[in-house]
Parts: sequence; C-alpha cells; structure tokens
Amino acid sequence: MSNEAPDFLDILLFENNSADAGVVTEYLEASDLPHEIVHVKCLSEGLRVLNQASFDLILLDLSLPDSKGMNTLDAINAVTDEEVIIVLTDGEDEKLSLASLQAGAQDYLFKDKLTGEMLSRSIRYALERAQLMRSLELHTRETQHREALLRRIFDANIDAMLILTQDCVIKFLNPAAAELLEADPRTLVGEIFPFAVHGGESGELEIPSEEGGVRLVEMNVIDLVWNGESSYLVMLRDVSRHRHAELAFGREKERLAVTLDSISDAVITTDADGSIERMNAEAERLTGMTNVQATGQALGEVLHLKHPHSGKVLQDPAAVLMTNLASDVEADLGITLVSADGKAIVVTADMRCILDDDQANYGCVVVLRDVTAQRRVEEELFKSEKLQSISLLAGGIAHDFNNILTAVLGNISVVRLGLGEESPHADKLKAAEQAALQARSLTQQLLTFSKGGAPVLEAATIDQLVEDCAQFILRGSNVKCEVRKDGQLWPVDVDKGQLAQVVNNLMINADQAMPDGGLVTLRMKNAKLRANAVPGLKPGDYVCIDVTDNGSGIEPELLKQVFDPYFTTKVGGNGLGLASCYSIVKKHQGVITVDSALGVGTSFKVYLPRATHWVEAPQKAEPEDDTIHSGAGRILVMDDMEAMMTVAGEILEMLGYEVQLTSDGRSAITAYKNAKDSGKPFDAVIFDLTVPGGMGGEEACQILREYDPGLIAIASSGYTTSNVMSDYESAGFRAVVPKPYRIKEMSAVLHRILSPDTRG
Repeated sequence: MSNEAPDFLDILLFENNSADAGVVTEYLEASDLPHEIVHVKCLSEGLRVLNQASFDLILLDLSLPDSKGMNTLDAINAVTDEEVIIVLTDGEDEKLSLASLQAGAQDYLFKDKLTGEMLSRSIRYALERAQLMRSLELHTRETQHREALLRRIFDANIDAMLILTQDCVIKFLNPAAAELLEADPRTLVGEIFPFAVHGGESGELEIPSEEGGVRLVEMNVIDLVWNGESSYLVMLRDVSRHRHAELAFGREKERLAVTLDSISDAVITTDADGSIERMNAEAERLTGMTNVQATGQALGEVLHLKHPHSGKVLQDPAAVLMTNLASDVEADLGITLVSADGKAIVVTADMRCILDDDQANYGCVVVLRDVTAQRRVEEELFKSEKLQSISLLAGGIAHDFNNILTAVLGNISVVRLGLGEESPHADKLKAAEQAALQARSLTQQLLTFSKGGAPVLEAATIDQLVEDCAQFILRGSNVKCEVRKDGQLWPVDVDKGQLAQVVNNLMINADQAMPDGGLVTLRMKNAKLRANAVPGLKPGDYVCIDVTDNGSGIEPELLKQVFDPYFTTKVGGNGLGLASCYSIVKKHQGVITVDSALGVGTSFKVYLPRATHWVEAPQKAEPEDDTIHSGAGRILVMDDMEAMMTVAGEILEMLGYEVQLTSDGRSAITAYKNAKDSGKPFDAVIFDLTVPGGMGGEEACQILREYDPGLIAIASSGYTTSNVMSDYESAGFRAVVPKPYRIKEMSAVLHRILSPDTRG
C-alpha cells in the first residue's frame, strides 16, 4: 500500500452524534491529510448536499435519525458515482459492517475503537482500493471492447476466417466460413480442418458443394497467438464467382455491342490515341460512313462538326468537346454535323473519357443526338409564346379602341337618325360611319390573335366555304385559281367566320405575290398523320388546306418571321394578316406551315383536326335586317367609360326606353335591387364585361341572377379574356351586343328579347 497522501480531499461526514462527529473531525485535523469536511446529521440533509456537490470521500454512520442500516447505504449508493464510502458502525454491528462491504463500501470502522491512525490508514486504503478497482474495471471494459470489436470484424468479413490450433483443430470461425463450408458453426468448433495447412502458405483449394459441383477457393495462412497458444489464422476466399464473372463479362461485352446498335443516339468510341474503335448504326447514319470505313481513323476525319458561332468545321472535335470551349456547343445550343454526303444535321454532342484506376485515359465515348425535328418544334413553341405576349397588348388596345368606336358610331347613328336621310349632311355622316366600320374590322383582326378571339366551333365540311372565299378574293384579278380536293372531305370543328378570314388572307398573299399574273393551286385533302410528321401536331386525322403560288418566293432569312405580328414587307401593310391566320389555326388546335423557294413560289398549309362528332344539317342564311325597332321599358346600363355610357343612354332613349346609367358592377347591383324594391323594376340590364379595377358585368350578372332568376341581361364588350361573348347563355346572359355597335344592332337585340313572344 502506498503511503503517499492524496493532494486534497472533499469529505462528507454523516453523523448525528455531535461528540462522535467532533472526534472524527479532530482525528482528521491531526492527520497529514489535506481536506475539507462537510458535516450533516441526517440522510435527507446529506442527499441534498450530494445533489449540489461532489465529494472524494463519504464517512457514513448507518444509524441516522431518518434512516437505519443498509437502507442508509443503499440511499447513498443511488446518488453517488465516484465517491469512496467508509462505513462507521458500533462494535456489535460487525455483521452489518461486512454486508456494507458487499454493498459497495470500501471499508468499515467501529466508532468505539476508532483512532486517528486507524482513520488515516483506512482512508488511504479505501482510496487506493477504489482506484485499483476503477483501473481494473476500465481494463476489463477495454478488453471486452477489443474482443467484441475483433469478433465483429471477423463476423463482418465476407472472406471465410478460421482459427486453428497447431494440430488443425478449429477453435473459432466466422459466419462466412460456416457458409463456405456449408455447415453449422457450432458443429465445426472442435473438428479437424480437412486440409493440411502451414504458417505463411498460400494456395488454392477445391471444395465440394452440396449441389455436387466444386468451388475454387484461395487460401492464406497466418501464424498468430490465440488465447495464449500458437495458432493459425486461415483465410479462405471463394473465387468461383470471379471466374464466372470473367465469362459473364465476355457475354456482357457482346450484349453491349448489340445495345449500342439498338439505341437511337449515335455512339462513337475511340481509343487513347483518339482513333475510332467502333460506331453504332445511328452514328453510321449521321456521319454517312460505315463502321468498317471509320474504324482506325481519327475522330476529326469522320466527325465533321461546324462551330455554332464561326461556322468553321472543327479540325479536332475532341479538343473542343473536352476543354473549356465545350460551352460553345452545349446541348441547349446544338451544333451542325455535316455528313459524308454533305447533308447538314443539327445535333447535340457530348464526350466523356474512360479513366482507369490511375486516372489515365484509355478511350473516349462521343454521344450525338439528332435534334433537327426538336429544334423545329422549339421554334414553333417560341413563335407561339411570342404571339401570346403580343396578344395581351392587342387585346387591351382592342378593348379601348372598341369603346371609343362605340361612342363614335353611336353618336353618328343618333345624329343620322335625328337628321334623316334628306339632310344635306346625311352623306357625310354615312361616310363617317363607314370609316368607323372599317376601323372596327381592324380591331377584329387584333381580337383574332388575342385571348378574346375564342372561336365558336361547329362541325362542318369546309370545301365550299374555302372555294367561295378563293373566288371572291380573286374576282377581277389576273391570277387563276385551280382547285383540287378529295371526293369525301372530312368534316372539321371550325368557326366558319374565322376560317374564312384565314383563307382570305392566304389568297390575298398569293395574289399579291404574282403582280404579273400566275396560278394559285388550292388543294384540300384528308391526311392521316403519324407522330412527328408535322411539328406541333399529335398523330391523327386532319384536313389539309394547301395554298400554293408560283410567285417570286420568300427569302430564307424572312421565312421565320412571316407569322410575327406587325411584320410585313408590303408597303402600307399592317402585318396582322398572317399573324391572325396563325392565331386562328392555333385556337382550332391546328397548325399552319410555310415553305418557299426563291423564284419557285410559296406554299402555306393549314392542318385542322377532323371533327369527332358531326351530323350533317343544311343551314339557311338569313338576310340582314336594317329595320330600327322602337320599344318601351326601363333599361339599366353599366359601363365604366363615361362617353360610352352617355351614348348608350342616348341611343336607348331615342328607341323609346327609360334609361339609368351606372359605372361598375356594384353600383349596377344596388340600382337593380332598389328599382325592384320600389316597384319599378328594370326590364333588362346591359353589362359591360370588363371594368378595370372594379367588378365587371360577368360577376355582377351572376350575383343578380341569384337575387332575381328572371333577370334579362345583355353582355356588351369590345374585348374579354373569357368566352362570354361566344357562349353567353352559359354565363347567364340572354344576348350579346359586341362593341362597337350602332343603333340598329342595339334595337334589334332589345326587340328580340323584350318582345311579348320572346318573354312568353
């Protein structure tokens, strides 16, 4: 036992007898043990102190006012961790003292025999014994941890591992060894390993399997000491799978070759020197060379790529594709490939090198994808998105312009009606009205490619409509039209008015392309289209309208812009004709294409989907009625434009109606309810659909229909993003009056919906 005194001791003394506590304190003061002592008289007080601070030593009297015997020690053990405990008992409690040692105390002292030397020696002994026990416990835990770690390493190793005695008796084996030897590991321990082993040797074994075959196993033997005895560590590795893998690798290479020839992308492989090793079938198609012709040649001699900016053929395509210059030919941009026969193909190009474990390059793979058709689709999408943007502007212009035109036309028609046809100003007013009507046709073209120009579709055959439009446009022209069409042309879902506008514009373009006369060929045929036959169209049945002229043609750099709004090469043209055609066809779920060659002519093709439901029903045209109908009743007008509201009121008053004007949906709702509550309800309400920053007519109409299901509502708008004007009944309206309108259009609608026959 070491006599070296500890540096300093924090001591907690449990003693309810003040005299005994004084004796212990005196003995400690007289010893050479540096210390600080805390004295408590009961268990509960001591537990509170232990919860607040830690101590090196506890001197514990087991008989306390609030606890007796082993219960006292158990309570202290429950809250202590590193503290050393010496029990203080009376002389007749020797049995209790021995029990305390078994319960964790380091020593016990009889208070009636206690001396200073005995106390000092007991403290040193207890501290040293506690330290030795801690060291032993730590060593034991480390040993157990190392053994457990070693066993985990053994168990986790995928190679079979066995420990044998010098006589080849199996002392230990891991699960992989039991699996390899196809036996229960518990039955193998103690058995003789069936093969002769010697320390430091390596070799191969043939081990029979339960299936009757033989597995090839590599064996390595290492000398070691196991549990104090010289032993062998035998490691076994089944290499049968490796041999099978070599065979499978050969078959996989063959499978890869077949796969390369089957995929749709072009694949070219090169060796470390950049010479071509093989090409798949798609690569042969794109380059125009066979695999046999290309094998052994440098990549640049077979792969002729043009730089996307300079247009020069890349002499060393690998250098471009593998360096920082590759950003010039990234997939989104594409690059032109020139085949052996001179054909230009747009492709994406990607190159990757194959590296070994030392990062040495032993070959590269070039992947090419033909994106020519994809680029055409993307150009079509870009053109559509550009048109969408301009349509927003066009719609807004059309709305404001139609409001202004309504005020102009309305005032002119009111003045004309007031002056009569005998007035010397009647002709001038009529001319002004005709000019305003011509301006209305311009806004209709704006609306055609805006969101407000939704077509009103009906299933119909279109051959007669197309022929009539062509003959009307070319009447008096020096251009001849030749019509060719299939005998049974399929019906299509079409807005006849909008389709007529398309045909008129195409025929006007064809006529103007041949100022000295020529021939326009108008073909109409049924077309069954496969996937990607026409960019932007799904596979299915379509009717194709082909308008081909033999004029001067369109320059290639201008061909992509012909459908752009406001693009024109004509003096005085507005650039809306072909843009309107493009928008109309798109809204019919179709496509319009153009092909042209200088000096040969131009061909526009319109594809419209075949109608899914069609019942042939002859329709009779009704002659236009110029009669102005007078009426009677109360009309509520809602319009946010003051000039528009004023002229609408004047028109209605001249027709004989009593009018109230409101500027937005909320005020219209209030006025309608007040009138109905007062016993003077309105016979009809004319709603402007669009009110910037306020409630429009569509929402106001829905609210009033819930209040009064008998509401007679009329929609009036020069532009709206909804389909109310084309499908007004679904929105709860009884009729529509498109802006701009004259007095006769308003009188005709009111006469129709307010006449007794209609109301009844």
